[in-house]
Amino acid sequence: MRRLQIGMWHQFTLNRWNDISNDFISGMEISKYLSKEAVEEVSRFCMNENLKFGVHGPILGTYGYTLPTLNSPDPEQYREALERIATEVKLAAECGADYILFHYPFYPTYQQPYVPYLKLPDSLNRYEYDQLSKSKFRDISERLFERLSELQQQYRQRIVLEHDFFGNYEDVFIQSFLNNPDIGLVIDTARLDIARRAFEGFDPYNFMETLASQVYLVHYSNVVYSDDTFKHHLPVLPEHDEDESYGDSHRYLEYLSDRNQEFHLTFEHNHELISKDQLFEEYERTARLLGLTSVSYRHL
Repeated sequence: MRRLQIGMWHQFTLNRWNDISNDFISGMEISKYLSKEAVEEVSRFCMNENLKFGVHGPILGTYGYTLPTLNSPDPEQYREALERIATEVKLAAECGADYILFHYPFYPTYQQPYVPYLKLPDSLNRYEYDQLSKSKFRDISERLFERLSELQQQYRQRIVLEHDFFGNYEDVFIQSFLNNPDIGLVIDTARLDIARRAFEGFDPYNFMETLASQVYLVHYSNVVYSDDTFKHHLPVLPEHDEDESYGDSHRYLEYLSDRNQEFHLTFEHNHELISKDQLFEEYERTARLLGLTSVSYRHL
């Protein structure tokens, strides 16, 4: 059965879990934990409470928040990224994670023309097309997905990829997933909206239509725009729905849920921006949209 999850990054505390979860929540997503023992504590708690947990790489905080450069055109950097992926997948499997997630492409890959929002990756944190050609990106993607499939089989550990900004390489990105249906896709509703506004020609609805069957997880949050910047990781509230300064996250979820009735969802937002009543109303609104109408379903 599909589930709603909350983020529990850096460390798990029972008080925090009790404070921001209710019976609509049946899982959590973790990242950057201090040690394998801390991840195993989460695993034991989830097993005892009939919950599931997934991992947003990096699984341990020793990496900082540096994601592996899975589309690096530098052979040595690419080799190191694959080695790190294998290490993290093995650890996730040993701890009983439902999935482990990485971003792809990472680094994001695009160049002008685009709307230059201040929070988009700068030139030192993305590849431009003269650094990574489309043919090279296609070759790297083919080898990457093949290796990820091997790791899934070797460790019996689900691996999912969250879309990052791919600029004019959308067709290669899509075909990589269509050619490898065993690799799940993670949709980020805020990033979908940023891409729609920043990159001319990108249609988030066509993108979801094409890949709907491969979506395993949705990262659900909203974004608000102001002049030349944006603020993301916002809770998705009803008052955002008709406000053009906010993203269309709720509409994206409606659209995708009509085409895929199985994906899970993580509330990837800053819950401290709203009251607990608003938070629990957001859980309930989302649960209704996804057909999770019973507040006691996680105990079934």
